[in-house]
Amino acid sequence: MLFNFSTWLPESLLNKNYILRDIIAGTTIAMIIIPQSMAYATLADVSPVYGLYAALIPVGIAAFFGSSRYLATGPVAMVCLLTSVAITSLSAGDTSLYIFYAVILAVTVGSFQVTLAFLKAGKIFDTIPEHVLLGFTSAAALIISTSQLSKVFGIPKISLGQLANPELLLANTPINLEALTLSILVLFLMYLIKYKFTKFMTLSNLAVFFAVLLSILYSLAQSYSGPVVGYIAPGLPDFKIPDYGIFNGSVTMLIIHTIIIAFVGFMEAIAIAKQLYSKKPPKDSNGVELYKNPTPVDSNQELFGQGIANISSGISGSIPVSGSFSRSAVNEASGAYSGLSSIVTMIVVGITLLFATPLLFSLPQATLGIIVIFAVIPLIRIKEMSKLYTESKRLGVITWITFASTLIFPMLSIEIYEGITTHIWTGIIFGFLIHIIFSKQQIAE
Repeated sequence: MLFNFSTWLPESLLNKNYILRDIIAGTTIAMIIIPQSMAYATLADVSPVYGLYAALIPVGIAAFFGSSRYLATGPVAMVCLLTSVAITSLSAGDTSLYIFYAVILAVTVGSFQVTLAFLKAGKIFDTIPEHVLLGFTSAAALIISTSQLSKVFGIPKISLGQLANPELLLANTPINLEALTLSILVLFLMYLIKYKFTKFMTLSNLAVFFAVLLSILYSLAQSYSGPVVGYIAPGLPDFKIPDYGIFNGSVTMLIIHTIIIAFVGFMEAIAIAKQLYSKKPPKDSNGVELYKNPTPVDSNQELFGQGIANISSGISGSIPVSGSFSRSAVNEASGAYSGLSSIVTMIVVGITLLFATPLLFSLPQATLGIIVIFAVIPLIRIKEMSKLYTESKRLGVITWITFASTLIFPMLSIEIYEGITTHIWTGIIFGFLIHIIFSKQQIAE
């Protein structure tokens, strides 16, 4: 009997309908991840090109080693914010070292996640209180949104101290009205396409892509005066092991940031993977399922996949990554059948890096800022926090304390150890400690 090679091929490659669906979904995600990854890279305080690097190899690696059919990996807002906080701290504010420490973080985060996967520690993430994460993510999303206002107004980044004297601030750095106008128009356009054209799913899912396309056309046609992305070197990233010899930051701080990014990043990934797994496949007119149920999501396998993806991002000279809520949902809604869709996404991003980077030169920074704001606003879940408080005073109080502490600690910047100051990551730790205290009190009663 001849060897049956087809038994070794992915299912999607054995059915042309499945292949077509993965190609369509993968291309759709590519149209979203290209502008999103550039925007999230600026959120992480590194050049937009590093976002494209993080949207290349890690995307395919996570799909290959993970267990979810739909999970779309790459740069995400929450992890990029935490990366920004970490590299600012580790480099002592030296911007020339930002990408170096971002690469180090990607490798350490990935190594930590892989180690946890080998230890079968995936179930640990099921025990992290959802109400603590609710408070933390809502506050973090609010911080992310406000951090992008400088791009929206077309001015350099400003500090809290500068906000104390707005007249002097505006005198030294006047608002670019063209950037502000474009930001408002882009926001309105994305809202219109995303939420008012829901009958046309493909069009609705490409709101970000159309916003970028029209922004570039406007920038070229009107000689746009605001900041633009600028030159992006064409070509694929250099693949190499980071040089740890020039690391001179706090090892304790590196460990803290590694743990926080690894946990928060994977919580986002596993949550969306499980949520999409629970959805049933559509049926045809005869009531027959169009394809079989997705394979079960395995926490340890997914943890391994995310870990390898982060290591590959570091080796690609880029930033930490995670599973994306928005892109994964679009992946499933676009009809993806398997992880092959992520491989297609990786190929399209690679082609963009090789041949299409000149097209991104005139992309306004204001558009990147609005893309981030548009993506994270749904994560500011004040209504859910208020509802939780009415249903359970104890859980509600913990949630609001976590929310408030996540906002306050970055402002206070208290030194808790030599070289280690409080920031956004302190909020989730503080919230978790409050959760433990309240739980013990409830047991004692």
